[in-house]
Amino acid sequence: MKVTVEIPDELYRKVKAKSALKGRRVREVAAELFRGWVGEAEPKPARTKSIRIGGTPAPPWFGSLRQYAKNAKGRHDMESIRASIARGRAAEWAEKEKLP
Repeated sequence: MKVTVEIPDELYRKVKAKSALKGRRVREVAAELFRGWVGEAEPKPARTKSIRIGGTPAPPWFGSLRQYAKNAKGRHDMESIRASIARGRAAEWAEKEKLP
């Protein structure tokens, strides 16, 4: 069922950010909270694919930067990832400031 709920902007931003860091959707978090409220047993969380960089687990914040991956141009070394993030953030800033 779809529901429209008004939530203060700042609270929603915090929920959205934390859910992104945890690799979860906001709707999953909301459903979990509703289940807890009515006293239902919480279902087992969905298994998420672990992101690895060079064989080691990626840090938790890495998933939140996934939106910039399209700028990585097929390379996944740290230098390319950092450059991709910088390009993505620069493009966002230029759009926000309406720069050419």
